[in-house]
Amino acid sequence: MLRSPFVKSRQLLYDDIGKVNPRLREPQDLFAFFSGNALLQAPRWPIECEVIKESIHHIEWVPPQPEYFYQPTGNEKIPEIVGEEKGTIVYQLDSDVGSLGNFSSFLHLLYCMPTEDSYFTSSRVGGKRGIIKELSVSLQGPEDNTLLFESRFESGNLQKAVRVNTYEYELTLRTDLYTNKHTQWFYFRVQNTRKDVTYRFTIVNLLKPKSLYTVGMKPLMYSQLDASTRSIGWRREGKEIKYYRDSTGDGQQPSYCLTWTVQFPHDQDTCFFAHFYPYTYTDLQRFLLSVANSPIKSQFCKLRTLCRSLAGNNVYLLTITNPARTPQEAAAKKAVVLTARVHPGESNGSWIMKGFLDFILSNSPDAQLLRDIFIFKVVPMLNPDGVIVGNYRCSLAGRDLNRHYKTILKESFPCIWHTRNMIKRLLEEREVLLYCDLHGHSRKNNIFLYGCGNTDRQFWLHERVFPLMLSKNAPDKFSFHSCNFKVQKCKEGTGRVVMWRMGILNSYTMESTFGGSTLGNKRDTHFTTEDLKSLGYHVCDTLLDFCDPDRTKFMQCLAELKELLQQEIHKKFKELGQDMDLERSWSDISLSDIESSTSGSDSSLSDGLPAHLLNIADELNQKKMMYKKKKKPLKSRKQRNKQYQKNTLMLDSEITEDAPERARFPSLQKHPAFFRTSENASSSVINNEKPRLSKSQLNGRGKSTSLDPTNMTSLILAKNKDRIQKQKPGFTVSCDPKKSTNPSQEPAPPVKPSWSRSRCSGTQGSHRTAVAYPSLHIYTYP
Repeated sequence: MLRSPFVKSRQLLYDDIGKVNPRLREPQDLFAFFSGNALLQAPRWPIECEVIKESIHHIEWVPPQPEYFYQPTGNEKIPEIVGEEKGTIVYQLDSDVGSLGNFSSFLHLLYCMPTEDSYFTSSRVGGKRGIIKELSVSLQGPEDNTLLFESRFESGNLQKAVRVNTYEYELTLRTDLYTNKHTQWFYFRVQNTRKDVTYRFTIVNLLKPKSLYTVGMKPLMYSQLDASTRSIGWRREGKEIKYYRDSTGDGQQPSYCLTWTVQFPHDQDTCFFAHFYPYTYTDLQRFLLSVANSPIKSQFCKLRTLCRSLAGNNVYLLTITNPARTPQEAAAKKAVVLTARVHPGESNGSWIMKGFLDFILSNSPDAQLLRDIFIFKVVPMLNPDGVIVGNYRCSLAGRDLNRHYKTILKESFPCIWHTRNMIKRLLEEREVLLYCDLHGHSRKNNIFLYGCGNTDRQFWLHERVFPLMLSKNAPDKFSFHSCNFKVQKCKEGTGRVVMWRMGILNSYTMESTFGGSTLGNKRDTHFTTEDLKSLGYHVCDTLLDFCDPDRTKFMQCLAELKELLQQEIHKKFKELGQDMDLERSWSDISLSDIESSTSGSDSSLSDGLPAHLLNIADELNQKKMMYKKKKKPLKSRKQRNKQYQKNTLMLDSEITEDAPERARFPSLQKHPAFFRTSENASSSVINNEKPRLSKSQLNGRGKSTSLDPTNMTSLILAKNKDRIQKQKPGFTVSCDPKKSTNPSQEPAPPVKPSWSRSRCSGTQGSHRTAVAYPSLHIYTYP
């Protein structure tokens, strides 16, 4: 009975062999956050995933020499795909669990309950109950040189390994759980290696027609013996690298292959291969625990749980800012929002985020200044479920979260729903100067941004200033020419576009390559984790340049952008064979007409909602429509005049009939202003809105109590000027602090502060006895 599928309680504990332990589970924290005595939260897996008990951890290491791209010779071997019919399966996960089409049969075996749907149902720490099977083949003796494969660990991905020759293996990657596509990320372990022998690995089910492997990118390898004896970590390895289309496919969906050869450094070693430097959910928790346990960093970095993911894993939110002395000082701070890992296989976003957090939490004068003038809201891992199970692009809902930021399904897409809601509340309190979502890119080298072109002539080209400044601060990593600012219809559900439409002018997606740089001193070399972390620092450095009160840099970049745009327009018209007077009308041309689309971006079209969520979405939409007021049909001027005359006649007749009755009572007259105020107040209550402050109220503030952000920021800078000059930099990156940085003046023209709407007591009549201030939803320590 206790194992029945109808029992909904999750409070009973099970041991490893599946017997019921009659003890209640410890209650979960209402607000989960780390404390000094806290242990890491164990990742929660879907109940059909087998997970090995062994903990996987890698050291960080920076190669002493640049790791150059592989130079194709043109003579690389293209191995013929043999398959399991002629080869020997040496590793295979159970029945493609979690993939489309096979999950229903698995549930039938597990619960004895047939179902046609294939979607996530529940999770537990450690994944599947019971004894973990040994999936690798058993060695026949010390002379058996078969490699032993494993991928059932955090972020691991390998579905099957087939031995087709003595030292040659064909590998099949697992698709994202509950989908039949998205094969790109790989991360697996091999044991029983032999030294000085050339092995060949071929991944046979990749789906992208283009890849950085065609232009010299190498896979990553990690040796545990080298790590323990020589402190050497992940390094680029591989020869005879070839990315090609599989000619033996069934023709329905073209597949592509990646092949490479490698020699292991030691006999009987344990090695790992990966698409990029892994950064797991446990790695993030270790970092956050170190921050929470730091008596200094915890003073200006507050860690909270934004929400729980579909599987019940914590989605963390960091609020970073120096404590303000007064509410007025806190009100002057603008906000900056950074997020990462909405696509779980793009681990380069986590390394940039780590570099950003390392710097902003340091005692560098620039970092302290940034914390004084900004409030940073950081979500370092938006999709922990996908990261844990080794997905490349999707969450456990089987969909790309970066196409569903407009979703109304809170329970199915909790991570992005709560992120969007958090930013929405933040916009009601203060201006959000910048939003940036960190991603990875598998087709282009370098680092670049996707933004949203602004149609307001007052802020024309302003959204391009920050990327241009970043390219000047990191010229050997960041490519401004790879940036794009076109908003396509298929990208309307992305975080970048949704936040831009919510009112954030500088809304970006940062794309970081899986490969390396083609710029400057780093040309033709792979990026290391240190390169990516340094870009996190450059984001902070550029933020100070962007808000510098000395607008020289900003105006210089704006002039350069206009000149670049003129050149692009001239080039475009020349290609079309047309002439144009660039001196008169070039600035009136729509930027979208001359800018190429982002169709070459590392993106996927939205698949829509899964079948089991369509009915839920329809029900919610119907409920929303029920509460919407029906719009009255518009009338012509003749109809409106006729209705007005009719209403006037009815009113005159009522006055004539009621005149004898009103003569018996004294006349009661109300002030017209009272009627207007009462009417406005009642309508605000009905619509559940807070009345805006009038212009006269804003102008009625005393000068001594002004809450203008410009003035308040000047006060903050004056307060910190002496302190910054005395303190020593505490960050290892060699860069001088900004001496004249003042964020009070944005690059954009001055705009009146957007105060949060609040309910004000009293009326707005002509006899006011006190100045009405807005009720700011601001704490002394945000």
